[in-house]
Amino acid sequence: MKYLNIIQRFFELQFGKVLNEEILLSRLHDCLEKINKEGVSVLNDFTFFHKYLNDGVRSQKTNQNIIYGFIHFQIFALLVFLFSGLRIGVFNLLAIISLIICEYLLCWLIINIDKQNLFIHNIFDWSKKITQDLDLMNYLVLDSGDVSAVSVPFNENKYAKLWLKEMSTSMDMSWENITIELLEDEKILFPNIRVSLGGIRKSIQNAEVYGFVDGTDNPIPNKLFKILMLFSRKKSIRFFGGDKEKAKIDLAVKELTRHLELLFGKRDTSPIIFNEESEEWETVINIVDRSNTYRNNIKQSLDIFIKIMNSYTGNNRIS
Repeated sequence: MKYLNIIQRFFELQFGKVLNEEILLSRLHDCLEKINKEGVSVLNDFTFFHKYLNDGVRSQKTNQNIIYGFIHFQIFALLVFLFSGLRIGVFNLLAIISLIICEYLLCWLIINIDKQNLFIHNIFDWSKKITQDLDLMNYLVLDSGDVSAVSVPFNENKYAKLWLKEMSTSMDMSWENITIELLEDEKILFPNIRVSLGGIRKSIQNAEVYGFVDGTDNPIPNKLFKILMLFSRKKSIRFFGGDKEKAKIDLAVKELTRHLELLFGKRDTSPIIFNEESEEWETVINIVDRSNTYRNNIKQSLDIFIKIMNSYTGNNRIS
């Protein structure tokens, strides 16, 4: 069965369709949509995705094709030699033909590995652009609430009851052992929150309980929640810009830091630190987005598609 797959792949790479970049990008979206609908069950059969990858590799243009010219020159020289009437013997003729075939297969392998690398590079560029678009859309959705909403002070008395009931053990935890999970909710603008202390999950609470909401009649995510969401997508936030912008972001991050210390207790270390060398704000506390929105599903589909590409290339280096 394995050899049949290799033969099938050879013919698809050699004689398959040649598609332009626009069609290949559209078919990538089709692959992500298929993963989104069928989930991890697609890992049981890679046929649909491997066909797409074969078409993508086949469609790449490479300068390596020039090496076929050396083989064609050898074939031409052999034909001239044979038609000239000179005899080289059956054994020598078979040896020369075998050598040319081996050279052809080697050239084919080199060329298609180069095409494969080109296509995988394109997929990562597309994936990066898709991810950036998703992050931007998430931010725009978060920022689309009523800007006139009145900021609601953190209700410490309401939180104190929860703290005494479930959260008091957070004082014994290092920041690394505290996890904040953002979970799916009926409300579009912000999910529910579940805290895990040392791996022990606490009850699911509304974001308002933890002080991440502004407004009363039409609550919207506040600035603290928006930064929390940014950290849920990446362990760190890298800064690009001027000193005034940096000071503004740093102030907002420090506000979130003070709020986390209010929720879980102050320690000798901070839950969020700034790396001067790389100019990144890095979280020590774990913030995980499990809100399972449509956009997050697309991101998960991208992760699964990377695993499928690993199966195609025969390694686990791509991540």
